Amino acid sequence: MLDEKKKEIVQRGTAFFPIQYYLTDTSNPLYSLPVHWHLDYEFIHIIEGQYTMSWGGQEVLLKQDDYCVIQGGVLHGDTKKIEPCKYESVVFDFNLVRIKNFACDYFLTDIAEHRVILNKVIRFEDFTKKQEIDNLFCVVKNHDEGFELLTVAKLFSLFAYIQQNNFYSRDEKVLEKYKIKTEQLKAVFNLIEEDFNKDISLDLMADTAGMSSKYFCRVFKEMTHKTPVEYLNAYRVDRACKMLRTCGDSLIDIAYSCGFNDFSYFIKTFKKYKGITPHKYRKFDKAYGKTEELFFDHESYFQVSPYEE
Repeated sequence: MLDEKKKEIVQRGTAFFPIQYYLTDTSNPLYSLPVHWHLDYEFIHIIEGQYTMSWGGQEVLLKQDDYCVIQGGVLHGDTKKIEPCKYESVVFDFNLVRIKNFACDYFLTDIAEHRVILNKVIRFEDFTKKQEIDNLFCVVKNHDEGFELLTVAKLFSLFAYIQQNNFYSRDEKVLEKYKIKTEQLKAVFNLIEEDFNKDISLDLMADTAGMSSKYFCRVFKEMTHKTPVEYLNAYRVDRACKMLRTCGDSLIDIAYSCGFNDFSYFIKTFKKYKGITPHKYRKFDKAYGKTEELFFDHESYFQVSPYEE
């Protein structure tokens, strides 16, 4: 069983209406979205450019005006290739659209219990319907009077459109295979989150997943599009980024605090993943100002899957 304390780390919106709007620009040096999962569902709209997403171990190309719905518990995030892109998303508690014990909830129940697998990419042929769904993002972002009822109505419209156009599939065998691999890797993600500042060997990660080192490397790369070492280093760099933004510690102290025992290797690795040095990153963040409203804090995504027993 996964660690219960990792469940629901961040409150989306409010406890009374758990939904949050995000605007993301992948070209910004502060941007980072490692492969992750969360209990909440996520609806994404590509505004400009294109975005190659890791979705359940597969690479999915989202182009301008493409949409996708990410079900709770599905691993997703960046691939190695990050194209310049702007996208908006709403992240929400799926219970917002549940009307239990009524006929309209049957399809939603199948989605919630992963008997229905939603299509990775959704395109709207009906322009009027597209405008209606686009308005969902504006409603959640602006919080005008009555936005709660409007939000729920538009979410219902979205899932009705998915059902009417058969933008989903049912494949129990594929789902079960994915579920097993996901559960094994989540134990490794938890290890990295808790002990990123310690020495984490490949053998330790493989043992944590209950696999041989060779098989573990293959499964990890298949599901995240990164090697275990690449993922660990990327996570450590992300933690270093947070420290650069929130504390005045020296660069060398930050490097050691994030698990890098060689300062020159820290500089090299940081520049590899961020495109700039830690010193320039800190200067850029001070010049840019507040970023919380525009960029994800990846810590909020390391949460327990709904597959948890």
